Amino acid sequence: MAAVDSSVLDAMIQKAVTAAVTAATNVLHEEVKKTFDKLSDRVETLENVVAGSKQQVSSLQQEVSAMALIIEDLRNEVNNKNPGAPMWSEIVHKAVETKFEEVTVELSQVEKSIEESKNRALEMKYREDKRNNIVLFKVPECPPGNFDQIIKHDTDFCMKLCCDILEVDMAREDIKSIYRVGKRGSTPRPLLVHLSGPLLKNRVMQSTYKLRDAVDFKDVVVSHDMTKQEREQCKQLVAEAKIREANDDSGEFIYRVRGPPGEMRIQKIKKRV
Repeated sequence: MAAVDSSVLDAMIQKAVTAAVTAATNVLHEEVKKTFDKLSDRVETLENVVAGSKQQVSSLQQEVSAMALIIEDLRNEVNNKNPGAPMWSEIVHKAVETKFEEVTVELSQVEKSIEESKNRALEMKYREDKRNNIVLFKVPECPPGNFDQIIKHDTDFCMKLCCDILEVDMAREDIKSIYRVGKRGSTPRPLLVHLSGPLLKNRVMQSTYKLRDAVDFKDVVVSHDMTKQEREQCKQLVAEAKIREANDDSGEFIYRVRGPPGEMRIQKIKKRV
């Protein structure tokens, strides 16, 4: 085999290297181009997003500016139409004060309702405490002295009144307590008597009409032990009964208040001949 000239060999090697480098360069260029194209697409997309966002922000800014102008125009219009009109802060303050007044009124109504309920409960308790009591007026008092002697004097009088005059069947033990109301003075103090039960108390009250025939007891008055509210009601009824009797031209009737406390009424009674 003939020997190959060294220059020719060098040329062949150089050509092969050049071809390989060119091919590799072409491949790298294509890859770089593809990558660049992808990056370009992404950049364009981002730019579009940014541009869209900028446009939205700009639109929002324009809307906010427009709303600010509208509000300012409205405020100016209100002030121009009525220069003496209160400011917004005054309007809000007045609204708050009005609401506070409404709440205060509601609170007062609740407090009033609670107080009324409390008073009704106390009134019921007072009535329950007094339902077995009677009060004797114009009963002569025992001279000042020993407490036991005073109690005996008043108890003896009450027993004689109830048993002998009113003809009510009762024992000394039926008087649970007895005492004078108020300070001693020139006139006899009322005598409060606590009896053993409501039935006995009712029998006593139903028999008081017999007092008008008792000479020694004709001045004595027997009454229910009433609460303040019941006393006020009784006074009003007594006053009305007097007016009715005064306006009765026949002269044949008297008007009296009858019934237990809380159920009192004016009764028209024919005069005794």
